[in-house]
Amino acid sequence: MSPGIGRHAAETPAGGRSPDREGSPGARDVPERFHSPPGSPARAVDPVAVAANVAAVRERVAAAAARAGRDPGGVTLVAVAKLFPAAAVRAVVEAGVADVGENYAKDLEDKAAQVPGVRWHFVGRLQRNKAGVLVRVGALVHSLDSLAGARALGRRAVAAGTTARALVQVEVDDRPAAHGVRPAELAGFLDACRAVDGLRVEGLMVMPAPADDPEATRPAFRRTAELAARSGLAELSMGMTADFEVAVEEGATLIRVGTALFGPRPDRKPGRGGGRVDPGGGR
Repeated sequence: MSPGIGRHAAETPAGGRSPDREGSPGARDVPERFHSPPGSPARAVDPVAVAANVAAVRERVAAAAARAGRDPGGVTLVAVAKLFPAAAVRAVVEAGVADVGENYAKDLEDKAAQVPGVRWHFVGRLQRNKAGVLVRVGALVHSLDSLAGARALGRRAVAAGTTARALVQVEVDDRPAAHGVRPAELAGFLDACRAVDGLRVEGLMVMPAPADDPEATRPAFRRTAELAARSGLAELSMGMTADFEVAVEEGATLIRVGTALFGPRPDRKPGRGGGRVDPGGGR
């Protein structure tokens, strides 16, 4: 069992998206110019506060699991550290959480070099030119929604003599501009991905439409769980700070939580070279 909430060991790693939603993929093929470069100003991290927040989230997960008749050990807490410094990752690891998520491949690469022993998850938009980074650190990719991305991951993995691991992002709210594979296209997409050498699809990820009431996300979580069961997939990445309890009740095996652990996210700091902002983010 993981030191955090869950059981993912070596096997483990949106539509109308708000720029501030955690565990949220941003726009497709946006250059990663806005990351947290080494030496940039960062808010001080209080490890005691982080540990208390981890304990509180665990209690809430346990209560939600009990309501659903589930074992809380079947839920992995992924601490989304987008825009937080490496010190935040160290603090959450010291609090017993072994799974950490990042939205930007550059930040993930930098933090992985600074904080060993982490099981990394990539929760931002998958860019083909970043596939090599994700394969090198062994990250579970939560946002696979194109065959080109699948092939990029597989190609890099084969070259490295390993297997890339991914979750397919689905769009179940029928939003025309939303990222994700539609339910009607999922079976064909999964067949195509399963034919890619070097790639293993382990489950589904969903980003429901933003809602003020967490209960409003329940139908999307339930539909995603049904799709996963029908597809023979075990992993379900569902739920963030605002709605992870509902997600746990509906079968989530991975929850992507940032603000409830680290507090409000720091302002985005531009890296060298300018460029556009990747709107992925979270709460």
